[in-house]
Amino acid sequence: MNRNKIMASIERTAEYDKFIDELKAFHDRKGTILQVEPVLGGKKLNLLTIYKTVIDAGGYEKVTSNRGWKQVGDPFNFPATCTNSAYILKAVYTKYLLGWEEEHFWKRPWNPPSDLLVSQQQKTTVSSMSYRDNNSVNMTSRNTGTAFTQPNARIHSSQPPTTTTATTTAAGYSQAIFMDQEFRARILLALQSNLPNEIDWAFNTLIKFSYASENFCLDFIPTLIDLLLDFTTDFFEQTSFETDSINNLFCTKEQQVTYERVLQVFHILRNFSFLEMNVRRLAMHERLGALLMQTVVMPPQSAYGELSRHCLDILENIAPQIQLSSRDDAYLTAMIKALFSHDRSFVLGAIRALTRVAVTESNERILGFADKRVIERMAQFLLVDDEELEAATLEYLYQYSSLKGNFSTELLRCYPGNLIGLLTGFLSYKSSLVPHQNESAAVVGGGAIGTIHGIPAAQMIRVPEASITQQPSIPDLTNYAYLDEPYRCLGWLKDQLLSGSTSEDQIVLREVFEAYQKLFGSEKPLGMKEFYTVLKIAFPQPTAVEESFTKQPNPLDTVLQNVRYSPTRRRDGPVCHWGECKEGFDSQIDLHKHIIKIHLETPPESHCHWMKCTRKTKDRSEAIRHMRTHFAGKVKKQSPQKKTFAISKMPIDDTEVSGIPLTSALLLRNLARHKQHHAFYLPYENELGLIAIQRPKVSKYILTVLNELQAV
Repeated sequence: MNRNKIMASIERTAEYDKFIDELKAFHDRKGTILQVEPVLGGKKLNLLTIYKTVIDAGGYEKVTSNRGWKQVGDPFNFPATCTNSAYILKAVYTKYLLGWEEEHFWKRPWNPPSDLLVSQQQKTTVSSMSYRDNNSVNMTSRNTGTAFTQPNARIHSSQPPTTTTATTTAAGYSQAIFMDQEFRARILLALQSNLPNEIDWAFNTLIKFSYASENFCLDFIPTLIDLLLDFTTDFFEQTSFETDSINNLFCTKEQQVTYERVLQVFHILRNFSFLEMNVRRLAMHERLGALLMQTVVMPPQSAYGELSRHCLDILENIAPQIQLSSRDDAYLTAMIKALFSHDRSFVLGAIRALTRVAVTESNERILGFADKRVIERMAQFLLVDDEELEAATLEYLYQYSSLKGNFSTELLRCYPGNLIGLLTGFLSYKSSLVPHQNESAAVVGGGAIGTIHGIPAAQMIRVPEASITQQPSIPDLTNYAYLDEPYRCLGWLKDQLLSGSTSEDQIVLREVFEAYQKLFGSEKPLGMKEFYTVLKIAFPQPTAVEESFTKQPNPLDTVLQNVRYSPTRRRDGPVCHWGECKEGFDSQIDLHKHIIKIHLETPPESHCHWMKCTRKTKDRSEAIRHMRTHFAGKVKKQSPQKKTFAISKMPIDDTEVSGIPLTSALLLRNLARHKQHHAFYLPYENELGLIAIQRPKVSKYILTVLNELQAV
C-alpha cells in the first residue's frame, strides 16, 4: 500500500495529458514502443518533466556532453541508494523522448533504429522467454550470484520485478549495473579466488563497467586498487626496465599472458581516473604512484609502449591532486623526461600533465621558477605546424605565466626571437581542425606559401581574391584621408589627439565625434559605437569611462580621460601663412581674428609677411585693407593626389574565439603586466589595435594589453 502511494506521484494536468496523447500518437506512427510511466527508485517518472528539463538544459546532446543526467533526476528526489539514476534516465530519454525532441524541437527527421520497433521487441521477448524456459534450472544459481542483476522492465506488465542476466536495452546501451553490496562482494571474491574463469569474469566486468560508469567512486570498494595491483607483482619483479630487454619483441606465451593482465589492470584504473571523484584516491595511492613512475619513463618504442600510454593518461588525469615536494620530485622528473620524447602522444600527455599540476596552489612555489631546458623545448613546439600541439603548449605557457616567480621574464629572455610577434600572429589563427566553409575552400583552392610570425599563411586566408595582391597588414596612417575605414578613423585620431598624463586632460566624446563627422560626413564615416571602439584602441580608457559610455542615456556626453588635443594637429580649415606661422583653423573667420589679433597688433608691421608678399603698410588700418586682397578670390580645391595606399574591404571576424587565439590573447595579457616586457610589444602595438577591430570577440583582451602599455 505504501509502495503504491509513493509511486502515484505524477501530477496529471491538462498539459501532461495532452503531451502523453501526442507522444503515444508519435510512437504509433513510428511503430515504436512507449512506456508511459517508467519506474525508477520506487517512483513513477514524469516524461513531461524529464523532457522539459532536458530541453531547458540545451537538449540531449548538450546534457550528455556536460554529464548532466544526474541533475535531470533532481526533481524526483530519488533515494540515496539509487546510484544509477543518471544512467537509467539517459536510457529512458533515448528510448522514449529522443525522437520527439528531434522532430518537434529541432525540426529534423527521425528514423527509429530497428531495435526500437515493436516487431523487433516482440521477437526478442519470445526468444528470451524460450531460452529462459529451457534453461531455468541451470541458470538459476548463476543469476543469483551475478553482479549484473536488475528488475525486468517488461512493458505493460503488472507482475512484480524479477532478476535477469545483463542484456542490451532497445536504445543500444548496456543496462545499468546496480551498485549494491552483492556487486561489491561478487567482484572481491572473484578477484581473490584462484579460479581463472572467475578472475577473467571479474576483469571483463570491471573493464566494461569502468568505461560505462559515470558516477562510480572507488571508495565503494576501498581495497580494489590494491587487489588489482597484486596481479602486476610478478610482471614488475621479472621485468628489468633498465636493460635492452624492454625492446625485445619476442616473449614466451606465459609472459604475454602476464603482460595482457597488467594491461587490463591499468586499463581499468585509467578508465576510473577520468571520473573526478576518483582522482584524489588514485593520486594519494603510493604503491600505484611508484608503479606509474617506473612505467612511464620507458621509451615509447619499447614492447611495453601501450602500458606506458595507459600510465601517462592516469598521471595526466590525477595531476590536479599531485603535491610536489621539490623540483626533483619523481612526478615532475618523469613528466619532463616524457616532454623530450620523440613520440607525439607522449609529448602531448606530458604537456597537459605539467599544465594541470600547476593548478594546485601548493605547487606554485616550485613551478613558478622557469626551467631553461623546458622553455627551449616549448619554443620548438610553437614552431611545429601542429594545431593540437601548439594549443597545448600555449595552455602550458599561460598557466605558468600566471604563477608568482620569474617564469614570465625567463620565457621572453630564453625564447629565440620575439615571442610577442608570434603570439600577435596567433590572434588571427584559423583552426584547421574545424575549418570555416570559406576558410577550407581558401586553403584548398588558394596558393598561400610561407608563414606570418611562424603561422602557415594558408591558415590565415579568409576569402580568396585572386585579383587582389597581398597587402601589408598595417597601412601607413600618415595619409589617412585616402584610407578605408577603420584605418582612416584611426589615423585621424592619432593626428588629432595625444595621450594625456594629468587629470585635466579630458575631452567630451561629442566634441571629437562631431569633428570627425563634419570632416568625413559625406564619405561614409563610422557610427558612434564603431568610432568609440577605434578610439579605445588608440587611447585606452579607464573602467569608469567604459561604464559611463555603456550606462548613460546619451553616450556622446561621456568625458574621455587621459587624452588631449595635439598642438601640431592638422586643422581641416584654412592655415595661417604669415611668416613662419602655420597654425590651422576651423574657419576663415577664425583665421581673420587670428591675423588681426596676433600679426596686426599695434604698432603695425612695416611690411606684409603673408606668404611671399613684402608690401609696405603705413598703419594698422591699411594693413587690414591690404590683407583683404589676399582673401579676395576663392581658391579651387586641389585635385586629390594619387592614393599612396589602398586596401580592399577589411573582413570582420565576429565568431567566438577559442583555442589558440584565445590562449594567445590571455598569454599576451599576462606578459604585459610586467613593465620590463613592454619593449617587446612596441613593434606590434599598431597591429594589436587593428586585430582588435578585425576580431571583436578578442578585443577586450587586446584592449587590456594596450592599456597596460599606456600605463605610466
